[in-house]
Amino acid sequence: MTLPGFIFTLYLAWTDIRTRLVPRSIVLLGFLVQGLTLVVYSLSGHGIAPLVTAVVLCLGSTGIQFFLALVRPGALGLGDVTATSLMAFTIGPLGWTTTLVWWLLMGVFGLGSLAVGRIGKDRGKRADTLAFVPVILVAAAIATAATALLGS
Repeated sequence: MTLPGFIFTLYLAWTDIRTRLVPRSIVLLGFLVQGLTLVVYSLSGHGIAPLVTAVVLCLGSTGIQFFLALVRPGALGLGDVTATSLMAFTIGPLGWTTTLVWWLLMGVFGLGSLAVGRIGKDRGKRADTLAFVPVILVAAAIATAATALLGS
């Protein structure tokens, strides 16, 4: 049920690393494919709850990430916000616990990436920007695996 969103976000992460851009057309296509997947899942006897949860957590996560982008302009771009939105829509059906663990891990990994980036910058090895979509993806993958293994 979450595979399409993870595949699209993997492509976004790869693009973000290479170009520091997040193509909105790919995000939109990811939403369409993931949405279709969730509709089929819901219609196949699982009820509408996973789809509703995905939408609610997607809207909440997008709002929080957009607010964070506005608080410190330049720290997060609109691409990071849209990638967060797609990933929240992807893991949303897995529940609140998975989403909260994901947010916690995004914060920890994001701060870690900033610290590593600063060390590299001091040594002249890193660019001034951080590709954040890989952080979003890795945090979501670990949150999904952890909550599946530990039971939410």
